[in-house]
Amino acid sequence: MRFHFPNLTRPKKAAKHLASVFSDISLSSIQRAVAVACGYRDWHELEVSHGAAESTVLDEQLPEGAFRERAIALSRSLAAALNVHDGDVQAALPDMRLTGNRPFTFDDHEAIRTACWRAGPIPWQSGRHPGVIFRIKSAGFSKTEPHWWRKSRGGVGFIDHSTSNGACATFEAVVPRTRIADFVPRRLWLPYGWMDMEDGSRVLFSRDYLPLWRIADGKVERLKPTAEMHVYRDRQWFPESGKPWSHGPAREAAERMLAEYGITAFPRLADVLPIMTLDEHIDVKGAAKVLDGVRELA
Repeated sequence: MRFHFPNLTRPKKAAKHLASVFSDISLSSIQRAVAVACGYRDWHELEVSHGAAESTVLDEQLPEGAFRERAIALSRSLAAALNVHDGDVQAALPDMRLTGNRPFTFDDHEAIRTACWRAGPIPWQSGRHPGVIFRIKSAGFSKTEPHWWRKSRGGVGFIDHSTSNGACATFEAVVPRTRIADFVPRRLWLPYGWMDMEDGSRVLFSRDYLPLWRIADGKVERLKPTAEMHVYRDRQWFPESGKPWSHGPAREAAERMLAEYGITAFPRLADVLPIMTLDEHIDVKGAAKVLDGVRELA
């Protein structure tokens, strides 16, 4: 599909924003990637042909499904052209405003992120195997809680909202005939607490004490989970009140803080899920190092 624009304002601003996110990539390379994602051979063809037809419908005028499909296609196309992770492109997409000014909700981001996983590293397959979503029929487990299947030898290993290395017997795992919706485990995006740093910034961290977001001077920065955090003045956790950290009051308090900072996207840490699904032996911290290209594993 080719996008048509009344002028070059949106493509130029989108390329400039993306260049600020991927500062090690030249602006000319990013302009070409934007042009290709919009259906053109290169930036020159976009410049001379962008107004050859009626302007493309903006995001805010699209039905929800079509809006998300467009975002999925743009995320994957730009990532492929720039040789970067599509999760990083997706996080930048709302501020690029290439095809409209529609805000991305949390549900939008979750649908787009999981669709990118299914179109890439963990395509959907029916049956009982790593990458399927299942439920557990056993005392002590919620019958409605979904789990990502990680391994099949010696029982079933899984990752879900609360744990990254859960396990159950094979006969306890139930894969319904009606496919369960994909989801991003809260373990990989919900803040467990925050650190107020010596430089005045605030860093939100995950249940595995990996950095998610930095807030400084009113700006939100998406952090690599392997980023080293300097000395902090204070560290706080969300109150649990006897409830699991990913449910109840603690979850509500963490989600309120995300809303206060205007965060609806997923942190980079969320993209360890495909790595963990395909490697049953790796933990969250090890998968984060693989994601960030850190060669030496602790």
